[in-house]
Amino acid sequence: FTNFPKLLLSEATTSCIPHLVAAFKSGRGDAQESVLDMLCLLKRSWSNMPVGIAKSQAIAASDAIPILQMLMKTGPASFRERADRLLLCLPGCLTVTVIRGDNLKHTIGSTNAFCQLRIGNGPPHQTKAVNHSISPEWKEAFTWAFDVPPKGQKLDIICKSKNTFGKSTLGRLTIKIDKVVTEGVHRRVFNLIHDSHKDITRTLEIEIMWSSCSGRLSNDTI
Repeated sequence: FTNFPKLLLSEATTSCIPHLVAAFKSGRGDAQESVLDMLCLLKRSWSNMPVGIAKSQAIAASDAIPILQMLMKTGPASFRERADRLLLCLPGCLTVTVIRGDNLKHTIGSTNAFCQLRIGNGPPHQTKAVNHSISPEWKEAFTWAFDVPPKGQKLDIICKSKNTFGKSTLGRLTIKIDKVVTEGVHRRVFNLIHDSHKDITRTLEIEIMWSSCSGRLSNDTI
């Protein structure tokens, strides 16, 4: 590739990327280092390519995302630096799963909780309402497709309840989503910020995952 730069623009190069990724997944150190070098070489050339070719190559290379994330955790320092550079330019999907809530007590009437999720100025997505429960389980997932990783963007979640008195806000939280690109999966229990009854701790358990979009259906493309 280095000696024949026009090859980078060819359909043959795009077609060989899945084979490079397969070799990358083999787990053999020498093979992984060679493939990592080739993918980094391709990545450096994308800014000088026609947009369509660069996008096709980036999508094909994005199947390497789980291996790159593993190398960020367990690989040698030389691997981690290159893996980080690749991860920050590959397209992917962000999947947010709202798992459950706890102690979502309503001041008046029963709790019929649901959550609204939004990234940036995009349209919100909403879970179903779980009726008559202060510890609802949703286990609902929402997926956003990104042409480039969501650098600097945040996920906003509002937890609400609806009953005969109307809708009221149980709490809200904001999650930075940058780190999940290299971590792969981030799951934890978050405290909701709310105005009423400061001594009450209301929580949501959320899982956030960054992965290749292969075989995934997204709710939005960003």
